[in-house]
Amino acid sequence: MFDDQDLGFFANFLGIFIFVLVMAYHFVMADVKYEGNYCG
Repeated sequence: MFDDQDLGFFANFLGIFIFVLVMAYHFVMADVKYEGNYCG
Protein backbone atom coordinates (compact mmCIF):
# COMPACT_ATOMS: atom_id res chain seq x y z
CA MET A 1 0.00 0.00 0.00
CA PHE A 2 2.43 2.69 1.21
CA ASP A 3 6.17 2.30 1.47
CA ASP A 4 8.30 4.18 3.97
CA GLN A 5 9.13 6.98 1.56
CA ASP A 6 5.47 7.70 0.78
CA LEU A 7 4.57 7.60 4.46
CA GLY A 8 7.41 9.97 5.37
CA PHE A 9 6.43 12.40 2.62
CA PHE A 10 2.79 12.33 3.71
CA ALA A 11 3.65 12.87 7.38
CA ASN A 12 6.00 15.73 6.51
CA PHE A 13 3.44 17.38 4.23
CA LEU A 14 0.71 17.00 6.85
CA GLY A 15 2.91 18.55 9.53
CA ILE A 16 3.82 21.53 7.34
CA PHE A 17 0.18 22.00 6.30
CA ILE A 18 -1.05 22.01 9.91
CA PHE A 19 1.75 24.40 10.91
CA VAL A 20 0.82 26.84 8.13
CA LEU A 21 -2.85 26.54 9.08
CA VAL A 22 -2.05 27.42 12.72
CA MET A 23 0.12 30.35 11.63
CA ALA A 24 -2.64 31.69 9.35
CA TYR A 25 -5.21 31.32 12.14
CA HIS A 26 -2.92 33.16 14.56
CA PHE A 27 -2.38 36.06 12.14
CA VAL A 28 -6.11 36.35 11.40
CA MET A 29 -7.02 36.39 15.10
CA ALA A 30 -4.20 38.85 15.88
CA ASP A 31 -5.40 41.22 13.13
CA VAL A 32 -8.95 41.10 14.46
CA LYS A 33 -7.65 41.75 17.98
CA TYR A 34 -5.55 44.76 16.94
CA GLU A 35 -8.41 46.37 15.00
CA GLY A 36 -10.21 47.12 18.26
CA ASN A 37 -12.65 44.23 18.41
CA TYR A 38 -10.86 42.69 21.39
CA CYS A 39 -12.90 42.95 24.60
CA GLY A 40 -10.71 42.48 27.63
